[in-house]
Amino acid sequence: MKSLHKALDIIETISQLGSVGVREISTIKGFPPATSHRILATLTKRGYLEQDPSTKNYSLSIRFLELGTRVRDQSDLYSIARPHLQRLMSDTGETANLVIRDGDSVVYVDQVQSDKSRLAIFTQLGARAPLYSTGVGKMMMSQWSEEEREAYYRRTDFIPFTENTIVNRSDLTEELDRICIQGFSEDNEETEEGVRCVAALVYDHRQQVIAAVSISGVAMRITSDRVMEFGEKVKQCAFEISSDLGFQSPSKS
Repeated sequence: MKSLHKALDIIETISQLGSVGVREISTIKGFPPATSHRILATLTKRGYLEQDPSTKNYSLSIRFLELGTRVRDQSDLYSIARPHLQRLMSDTGETANLVIRDGDSVVYVDQVQSDKSRLAIFTQLGARAPLYSTGVGKMMMSQWSEEEREAYYRRTDFIPFTENTIVNRSDLTEELDRICIQGFSEDNEETEEGVRCVAALVYDHRQQVIAAVSISGVAMRITSDRVMEFGEKVKQCAFEISSDLGFQSPSKS
């Protein structure tokens, strides 16, 4: 923890001064030169600092701007998405969810719950679930390259949560390809028996996936013959959120 605090102290000092060298950092913070050099080298290697080849001074890299943009976009995301989620819930009668990816999981970060949803299901606010068994997760995976999918397959232990969970790689790849074309995905009781979800992707102004929206409810209401209907409504909700975030489809850009 001491090293982490020192690294943060160095970052804050550089942000104030703009450009500093190893000796200046050591003098200001009272760190041994070897310690300062080690931390600066690590931050540079990780892409958080840049070193001027002539002066050897260090400055913050564009990485901080990227991180700041993500924070801003996520803050915008919640406030922009909320009224759309409310309309989606009202339009479908099912709980509407806003979900983001965190590593190999999805996290439910906002939700407008339907009066019909009295059961505590896996999509409750703050819950975390795997990518491969959820509609929102599969929706995100459908945009991955073949290399990204293969890397995920290699590092993932596929656990069958229900008899419907897709744990076969070739079957999952076929499912992801279908979802990519279709534009929305379905969790057909794959994470929890009796629960079905329909999801679509949200894009930001950089045309990048930033989140997903979904509806979730009991399978007796979100029936197989209504999935297409619900899918179009979820897609429309996701598109409206994306548009409000500055997204322009390729045909309009």
